[in-house]
Amino acid sequence: MKEKILNSLDTYHLIKRIIDSCTYSREVSQNSEYKNIVMDNQPDSKKDIKNMKAIMLTKLGGPDVLKVHDVPKPTIKNPNDVLVKIKFSGINFAEILARRGLYKWVPARKGFILGMEGAGIVEKVGTEVANFNVGDPVIVVRGFGCHAEYIVLEEKYVLPAIPNYTLEQNAAFTGSFMTAYLALVKFARVESGETILVQAAAGALGTATVKLAKALGLKVAGTASNTEKITMLNKMGINLAINYSKENFKESIMEWTDNKGVNVVLESVGGEVFRDSLQCLSAMGRLIFVGLSSIRFSKFNPLTWWSTYKLIPKISLLDMLGKSYGIQAFHAGRLLDNNYTEIRKSFDDLVNLVQQHEISPTISRIFQLNEIVEAHRMIESRNNIGKILLKIGRSS
Repeated sequence: MKEKILNSLDTYHLIKRIIDSCTYSREVSQNSEYKNIVMDNQPDSKKDIKNMKAIMLTKLGGPDVLKVHDVPKPTIKNPNDVLVKIKFSGINFAEILARRGLYKWVPARKGFILGMEGAGIVEKVGTEVANFNVGDPVIVVRGFGCHAEYIVLEEKYVLPAIPNYTLEQNAAFTGSFMTAYLALVKFARVESGETILVQAAAGALGTATVKLAKALGLKVAGTASNTEKITMLNKMGINLAINYSKENFKESIMEWTDNKGVNVVLESVGGEVFRDSLQCLSAMGRLIFVGLSSIRFSKFNPLTWWSTYKLIPKISLLDMLGKSYGIQAFHAGRLLDNNYTEIRKSFDDLVNLVQQHEISPTISRIFQLNEIVEAHRMIESRNNIGKILLKIGRSS
C-alpha cells in the first residue's frame, strides 16, 4: 500500500513539473518589474479611494468562484505608465486554466484581477509616455488585470488600436491573432501553396489561424465538433472542414493530401489529438504546439493525475529522425516579456496583413461583466465560435 501511494505521489510531482514547464512559471521577486505591475493593479486604499468594478480571482475552482468586486481604481505611479479605461476585454482559455490554478503566467498568489487583453481609451499618461495621448483608443496586453474598468501598465504593453476596427474587434484581436501569426510566420515559416491542419478551427485561435493562413496562400483544413461550426468554417473559405464527431480527421487528411500529409499542423488540444496530428504530417512537416485545452488536472484529485499524464504530449526524437518532421512550441506571453522588440515588429506586420486582406476577428458573443460565470461556462462547453468578450466600460 505504501508503495502504491509513493508511486502516485511520484506521478503527481512528475505531472506538476511538466505542467509548470509548459505554462511558464515565474516568481515575484522583491525588486522585479513584474511585482510592480502586479501591485499597480491591486487595491490600494491608502493611495486611491475611487472604486472600480473588476473580476478578481480570490480562490481556485469552477466558474462559480468568479465574482465582480469593488476595488480601488489604480493610479499612475511611474513616468512611463498609462492609465486606460477598458471598454471590452477578451476571454482566453488561459483564464480558464488560471481559475483552476494551472496557468503560471499570472501572479504567484491568489487575489489578482483576471484578463490578458482588452481595448479602451487612454485616460491619463505619465510624464515620459511618448506614443499615446489622453483620448487615444488602444489595445492593452498583459498576463492579468484586463477584466476591470481601469488598468495601469507600462507604455510598452499598450498598442495603438487598429484603424477601421471597433473597440470590440480590437479587444478580440491580439491574443488569438498574434499567436496565430507567430505560429505561421515565425515558427512554421509557411510558404504559399503549403497545406495546414488547424485543430479546434472554430475557436478564437482557430478562426484567426484559418483567416491568416488563407491570406498567406495556404490550403487549409480544420476540425470542429458540430454542423454549425462546420458551416461557419465553410463560409470562411476553408478548403476542408472536418467534423471530428463524425469523421476520423487523420483519415480525412490523408485522403485530402493523397497520403502525403500536411506541411503544417497547429495543435492546441493535446492527448490523442496530438498523437494523431503527428501522423498527419508530411516529410519535412512542422507541428506547432501552443496549448493543452484538454487538460483536467486537479492536485486534490489523484484520479486526474494519470489521465493528465496521458494527455501531455510525448515526443520521440527517433521517430522525428526516422520520419523527418519537426515539433515546435511557444508561449506568446513569454515572448512578449523577453523579446519585446521583435514581437512589436510582428504586431505591426500582422496589422498590415489584416488591413491588406480586410480580415477581422470572429466574435461569438459579448457578455456583461456580471455574466463572467456564464462566459467561462460557454468556453468550457466549447459552444463558442470565435472570441468571447466581456463588456466592461461604463457609459460615462
